[in-house]
Amino acid sequence: MTSISVRVEGPDQAGEARRAAAGLARQLGLDETTSGRLAIVAIECANNLWKHGGGGEIVLTPIDPEDPGVEVLALDKGPGMRDPERCFQDGYSTAGSSGTGLGAIRRLASEYDLYTIADKGTALLARVKPAGAPLSTPRCAVRGVSVPVHGETVCGDDFAAAEKNGSMAFLLVDGLGHGPLAADCATAAVEAFRESRSDLPPDLIQEIHGALRATRGAAVAVGRFDLGGRELRFTGIGNIAGFIWGKGGARHLLSHPGIVGHDVRNVRQLTYELDESVLVVLYSDGILTHWSLESYGGLPSRDPALVAGVIYRDQKRGRDDATVVVVRAGSRPV
Repeated sequence: MTSISVRVEGPDQAGEARRAAAGLARQLGLDETTSGRLAIVAIECANNLWKHGGGGEIVLTPIDPEDPGVEVLALDKGPGMRDPERCFQDGYSTAGSSGTGLGAIRRLASEYDLYTIADKGTALLARVKPAGAPLSTPRCAVRGVSVPVHGETVCGDDFAAAEKNGSMAFLLVDGLGHGPLAADCATAAVEAFRESRSDLPPDLIQEIHGALRATRGAAVAVGRFDLGGRELRFTGIGNIAGFIWGKGGARHLLSHPGIVGHDVRNVRQLTYELDESVLVVLYSDGILTHWSLESYGGLPSRDPALVAGVIYRDQKRGRDDATVVVVRAGSRPV
């Protein structure tokens, strides 16, 4: 599920955001009404970024092939909102505008969430789905962003999730390098993951390993939750980092050396016991490693897509494809 990124540095990018949203809507086959709502949300997000945030980035991500819709993230490092609820009221503005932008976004979105800290920035999530589509389930939500490095139109990273045999399996793949050849690796890995009937991470890794033999290879991580259960089964190969975030803080996930598709010697499953509600965070090497969710007060309780967006905004290296996947297991906030 590759994301589309639009950098917003002035009013001209509102049109670019609208065109990107319209193109993605056509690609996903969204109906005219949903496409129109998505376009307006993208425009309003862009306008708010340059008027109030000093510029920023819009990230558009398809939700899932079987769950049509788009997640819109508006990310900035501006002054933040000191009174978020008031900012969503029609007629309120800090920039001399009509003050209808954030209110319109909330009305048009199927779901929305907001994370803002004064003087450190704002991240807004607007999830736009067709009328009547089911809302997100809190039982086991898998969300993320996967953005190509600046200058590339395709991403060598990708992620996917699927219910398999009564469990939720999820994947993050980072094709070696970036550009079209890396994107081919990622696409082949996702296809093998979706086509497999297995739900055990080592078996999925082996199937993906076979599918990538004709490619340059990739780093791959696969996890599996029993829906309603309290354990994570995990297998990682290569340079993908991750951790479990719960009541006791962070527990880092272990990946083994190797290149899936070429050199895989130790495909071992690790099992982690979980609290009642946790986050699992995985990220490719386009994301920095020396950071902690402890510095983000209140963020772990937000929508997993918003958590992924904030981590991407603050921790991306800027010289490689960047992907963050966030999985919430359990219905209560962390």
